[in-house]
Amino acid sequence: MAEENAKGETPAVAETGFDAIAHYLRTELFPNSDLLSQRVLLSLYRLVANGSPVSLDALGASLGLDGETVKKVIAAVAPSRLQYDEAGRITAFAGLSQAPTRHRFTLGGRELFTWCAFDALFLPEILGGSARVTSTCPVTDAEISVTVTGGGPEAVTPGDAVMSFVMPSAETCRADLRGVFCNHVNFLSSPKAGAAWAARNPGATILSLGDAFALGRIRNRSAFGGVLADTNETMTTRGAP
Repeated sequence: MAEENAKGETPAVAETGFDAIAHYLRTELFPNSDLLSQRVLLSLYRLVANGSPVSLDALGASLGLDGETVKKVIAAVAPSRLQYDEAGRITAFAGLSQAPTRHRFTLGGRELFTWCAFDALFLPEILGGSARVTSTCPVTDAEISVTVTGGGPEAVTPGDAVMSFVMPSAETCRADLRGVFCNHVNFLSSPKAGAAWAARNPGATILSLGDAFALGRIRNRSAFGGVLADTNETMTTRGAP
């Protein structure tokens, strides 16, 4: 745990770096992509969220696109952002997974998982619904739970839970997204636990869940631009998956 000062108090975790992280998300991880790729990858997220492996044919059919067009888009995605089953169908994409991790993500009655804490905060907006998230603190082993809605994190337990964040280069993320990013982005049970994590992990920034959620919205707009607003309006009319 973090060392205490002369008064027996744990130094407060400095919630700095918001602007730097926002810049990183906009310019380093999610440079402008074409609208076709945005449509395909947003649809992929939502099909993975249905809980069944996704074939490229099913992905194309969801958008009225031919198989070759979809294959080209998926071929441009870094392999570390995708996982497949034995039949070659997609079971995880860029943080949303059908295979178990320690970050449980329940949406619309379906039990899914995320690769990191940040995923759990930005995915509900992409998927058009609220999610109940449960995880564990890597410092204290305490269980952390939060409901993530369109308005932000709610019903957070423990109430002062925080989140860690790191900023590896885009190149290393492409090579090993989970190894250099996801494994270092965790929910932590308190600012004290956050300070302990930061002490062990130089370069980590500790964020309030409110700030992390706001950064998730920046991430979503950087990745999907106007496509997200258009498709969310359609989902509101038709109902979230």
